[in-house]
Amino acid sequence: MVNIGKLEGLFNQFDEAVGLLQTAIDVSYVEALTETLQNVAYEGKAQQLEGLPSDEVVAKLNRLYRKMKWDELSREDVRKLVQLGFIKAIRVDKIQSNHQMTPDTIAFLLAYFIGAIKNDPTETLHIHDLAVGTGNLLMIVMDYLEKRGNKVTAEAVDNDDLLIALASNHAHLQKWDQAISFNHSDSLQELLIKPADLAVTDLPVGYYPVSERANKFSTSFEEGYSYAHFLLIEQQLKYLKDGGWGFFIVPKNLIESDKEGVFMNWLKGNAYLQGMLQLPESLFHSEQMQKSILILQKKGNQARQVDEVLLGSIPNIKDAKRMQAFLGQFNNWVK
Repeated sequence: MVNIGKLEGLFNQFDEAVGLLQTAIDVSYVEALTETLQNVAYEGKAQQLEGLPSDEVVAKLNRLYRKMKWDELSREDVRKLVQLGFIKAIRVDKIQSNHQMTPDTIAFLLAYFIGAIKNDPTETLHIHDLAVGTGNLLMIVMDYLEKRGNKVTAEAVDNDDLLIALASNHAHLQKWDQAISFNHSDSLQELLIKPADLAVTDLPVGYYPVSERANKFSTSFEEGYSYAHFLLIEQQLKYLKDGGWGFFIVPKNLIESDKEGVFMNWLKGNAYLQGMLQLPESLFHSEQMQKSILILQKKGNQARQVDEVLLGSIPNIKDAKRMQAFLGQFNNWVK
């Protein structure tokens, strides 16, 4: 892994290339970021369409791509560069919160919890993420499990064509392209995906606009638009193996917002609520933005309800003493 100073230098070159392309073809920063990743991921050369960008800009871009030596970068360095690029895109393009990247702190915590519960390092694991976004969460979890010894594969779905392209190019640069299959689709349609051992998703929050499709789900509301996050949890469980686990980043008030009881009624018949942990308040700008980690297990294949559902709050990550105590409690619960 490169040091911070070198990473900063690499990002400056990367940012220069993205900005150059953005100006030359007159697109948003995130569109230029996605196209830059595609250029370096597949041939290491800028593409020209109908004379754009100009020959001069193409030559400049290719020089920048070569200078960065993408082939020599580690998986983690690539991830950090893409992350820095996307953070800039959020600021420049004012990207809405549902399209933002899962922060590393949350992704690594989730990976740790998954590793503790799915604790056999020789197991082959297939993962679904039906709202993959930029792929940051999925690739951190896969990397964690693979480094431990697991063979991991995944299927990733998103309805945003730009984000799925960004995630796919990002995965190619991290050398995940043989392991992850990407699908640009509305995740609430019928999907051609294999049953998974794990579902891992940072759920988009809000209403789902296609009532005709939502009405096919048990978690839909009788009147008005239904919650996309309820529908997506139900959909992900449908494609899990019996006894499979779902790890979801959800709004802190998920249970309270289920005023008609549709989510909890569906849950009782299909899955065990094994845990719900509130993420540290310090990770969010406001109370409304606060999230929790929801841990579900699909019924069947000898799955059973734990004697004590894991409920509580994760302490501030920077408080080492409290964090160590919390992880001790978590590991005891897992046993």
